[in-house]
Amino acid sequence: MNSKKSNKGFSLPGAIFIMVVLGGIGVAMVSLNSSTTTTSALNIEQNRAYYNAQSAMELAIARVLENDRDNTLTNTSCENVNATTFVLEGFNINIACEATCTDINTNCCTDNPATGNFCAINPRVTIITVTSSKDNMGETYYVHRQIQTTISYDGS
Repeated sequence: MNSKKSNKGFSLPGAIFIMVVLGGIGVAMVSLNSSTTTTSALNIEQNRAYYNAQSAMELAIARVLENDRDNTLTNTSCENVNATTFVLEGFNINIACEATCTDINTNCCTDNPATGNFCAINPRVTIITVTSSKDNMGETYYVHRQIQTTISYDGS
């Protein structure tokens, strides 16, 4: 009978141990679920930032091409494009535009526009950079996307 008394109380520490282990697993699962939700939300915001930047890039390209249609000797490619900022679906959009010529002269076109050969020798080169961002660096849902394109226009 003595051996039966020595086994009493053994199940209580075992039950406490199992409860602690199961509680730890539960906390780990909740933490993993929270991390997965945050990652998924960030992926969506990153895609939105990219597509907003892409939309702004299309706007900037349209403006640059319209500016280049004037066939003037001066470089007006970035007129009404450079330093454009606006908010699109909660994202801060910034458009930077830099227009240069392949010649060191200030005029992009050395030909006379009356000849019909616009910028045939010295084409305009325009670099457009669009930045789309939301929130501030260091915040949980901070996203930032930047895309850049180069347009070369010879007047034809």
